[in-house]
Amino acid sequence: MEKLWSREFVLVGITNFLLFFSFYELLPILPLYIFEKFQAGAAISGVIISLYTIGALFCRPFAGFLVDSFPRKPLYLLMYLVFSAMFIGYAAAGTLFVLGVIRFLHGVGFGIASTAGSTIVIDVLPSSRRGEGIGYFGVTTNLAFATGPMTGMFLYEAYGANPVIALSVILCVIGLILIFPIRTKAKPIKKDTAPISLDRFFLTRAIPQFVNMLFIGFAYGPLTNYVALYAEQNHLSGSGFFYALIAIGLITSRLLTGKLIDRGYLTRLVAIGLSSVTAAYFLFSLIPNQIVFLTAAFLIGAGLGLVFPGYQTMCVNLARHDQRGTATSTYLTGWDLGIGIGILVGGPLAEAFSYSTMFLFCAALLLVSAVFFVKKTAPHYLKNRLE
Repeated sequence: MEKLWSREFVLVGITNFLLFFSFYELLPILPLYIFEKFQAGAAISGVIISLYTIGALFCRPFAGFLVDSFPRKPLYLLMYLVFSAMFIGYAAAGTLFVLGVIRFLHGVGFGIASTAGSTIVIDVLPSSRRGEGIGYFGVTTNLAFATGPMTGMFLYEAYGANPVIALSVILCVIGLILIFPIRTKAKPIKKDTAPISLDRFFLTRAIPQFVNMLFIGFAYGPLTNYVALYAEQNHLSGSGFFYALIAIGLITSRLLTGKLIDRGYLTRLVAIGLSSVTAAYFLFSLIPNQIVFLTAAFLIGAGLGLVFPGYQTMCVNLARHDQRGTATSTYLTGWDLGIGIGILVGGPLAEAFSYSTMFLFCAALLLVSAVFFVKKTAPHYLKNRLE
């Protein structure tokens, strides 16, 4: 069996954890920081914070092109540096306009750096254990999601915003240092490939996967913003623990099922994951019960732990070697765009009806996504995969 835990795989995993931890650590305190420093209201804070997502979405298609057209390690290093420098910008910004520009550039740096890192890990993984490796690599993001916000809030409440920003900078510097020893192999680029074409920015062979990720992201977006309000509206407690259970579910399913992806169970695992997430959304939107609420969180995490590595593996397996960056970018663009639309639509939907109705609508979309996967996405993948 080919070796999975190479030095390069471990280093890329650590740098990815540090990148996401730095991001998640700042996330919960940023609205408080903006209000404290600029006395800005919720509406202005929301616009400033959303510029990060807009920046990441803006650069995603170009990120895939850059990752496939230039040496990946130098690009990863450069954009990791840009991402790191923007933390200093938060402390230095003197006006909301400057803060908005920094927030946008932070999203651009994150969008390209995360695409480059996710592509490099594909390069260093043996193809026979790719699905397993992607699953373990994803755990680094889940660990950051589980520990970053908690750490940021603890530091902010005890010492204020500056220590949070300082810790993010320190961790990013460590990440930059760890990128240098990573050895990557240059991948051959087809000479007959047109230098500029749609396939250089978006993997057209992965359109069904993109559509599925769009639906899943749409359902997950409101979960990130409105679960606490849903819990309050339905007199439930433990909304903070809800996110921890999602992370536990994600990590558990990834650790237990990673090897199965490479043993021919890829499409079946994704179908099971989608079914788990869909059932969980229906449960907690229809039954506002404390036990159901927390159980649904674990089921959502466990299901997404199958869906994420499954869809990324499918996108990569549909792409040529010189399109791996584009494949990763296409997968991430569907997720990011879905989350953004879900957050924008979810708020007005909840105000017009209720948070339970909004999540029920998300459950219906997930059901559509699951049916689409079984009828279209899975057969399309099995027919068109290159590896």
